[in-house]
Amino acid sequence: MKLLTRYNRANLITAIVILLVSSITYYFIIRSILIQQIDKDLKVEEQEIHEYIKENNSLPNASAYKGQEIRFEPSPPSSKVKRKIVTTVPDTGKDEDEPVRMLVFPVFVKGVLHKAIVIKSQVEAEGLVKLIVLVTAAIFLLLLVIIWLINRLLLSKLWEPFYYTLQQLTAYDLKHSKVLKLPLSEINEFNELNKSVSEMTSRVNRDFESLKTFTDNASHEMQTPLAIINSKLDILLQSSNEKQAEQLQTIYNATGRLSRLNQALLLLTKINNEQYSRQNKVDLKNLIEQKLQQFEELITARNIKLRVELAEVFIDINEELADILFNNLFSNAVKHNYSNGYINCFLTPESITISNSGPPLTFDPKQIFNRFQKGDHSSGTGLGLAVVQQICENSNFTITYASGTNEHAFTIIFNAKHQTQR
Repeated sequence: MKLLTRYNRANLITAIVILLVSSITYYFIIRSILIQQIDKDLKVEEQEIHEYIKENNSLPNASAYKGQEIRFEPSPPSSKVKRKIVTTVPDTGKDEDEPVRMLVFPVFVKGVLHKAIVIKSQVEAEGLVKLIVLVTAAIFLLLLVIIWLINRLLLSKLWEPFYYTLQQLTAYDLKHSKVLKLPLSEINEFNELNKSVSEMTSRVNRDFESLKTFTDNASHEMQTPLAIINSKLDILLQSSNEKQAEQLQTIYNATGRLSRLNQALLLLTKINNEQYSRQNKVDLKNLIEQKLQQFEELITARNIKLRVELAEVFIDINEELADILFNNLFSNAVKHNYSNGYINCFLTPESITISNSGPPLTFDPKQIFNRFQKGDHSSGTGLGLAVVQQICENSNFTITYASGTNEHAFTIIFNAKHQTQR
């Protein structure tokens, strides 16, 4: 959820709650004030009736007009008439009851007790209360809409620097090694954010360049002494006796493994650093046929049956990475296979599956793409499949592994936007 949406939603909910609570409270306050005013009017009528009786020694005429009624009823001497204000519904002959305020009090005329009744209708007061509340609520709602519009326009304008910074961060590409230069804003907090982001990208770029330089230099410096060691071992192997030759061969194999390990780690680092970002349209069918020709001698020597079904598929991928990817997959299929086993390769526009016979894994299949993960009898570096997975992630492909009875299958699913069929 966007920040502005969350903010506007919170404001709207808060305003609605305030509107409901304030409207109910306002209604009862106004209603109480109007009822008090009606009661005051009843007392005024009572005072006027007493003054009239005092001056004329007789009851005033009963009256009934809109919103008010005055009437007198004789009361037996034994009865007690108490002054009281009540809410009741008089028998007016109307179909609907009418809310009223009624004052009942005793009066004496020529020594005779009468009960005076003054009735005032609450209909107009209730209507006035409802009208006031509705008008107030309408004004409140109008103000709410205006405030919401102002907030939407004003906040959108205020948050423009933040969204611009967010857009620049989203589009930031470490490969281009550009420090983000963000414009100044009128808001101090955004300026501090932009300053921190610029400093962070500057540090990241420096660290990235340092890492690339270190990787290249370390690889070069390691390969040189390894090459010298190998060349010296070649000479020693030619001039040594049988016992020395065995020891030298062990050293030679170890240095060769160290060299391959160094190259694999360097390759993983370069892939992680996205140094193979350039992509081309690669003919997979042609590439796989070339790879199978390269492994033909090994496949023939182990009497491995080969079944290949290849469609003409072109995908966008770095050519060097594509070569390494299928070199590792076929090398793995040959190396971890039985003599007289089989290798199947099926290429479709959507995916490629390479399966082979071979002994069961001696570790959890979920860890097959982990670095340095290898079987008990493997002589490799344990980085081949880790490189395969890294290349697939770099190329936006999905690779899966499945195993059956003495069978292993790797499937690569191509991203639709990276593939074409001809």
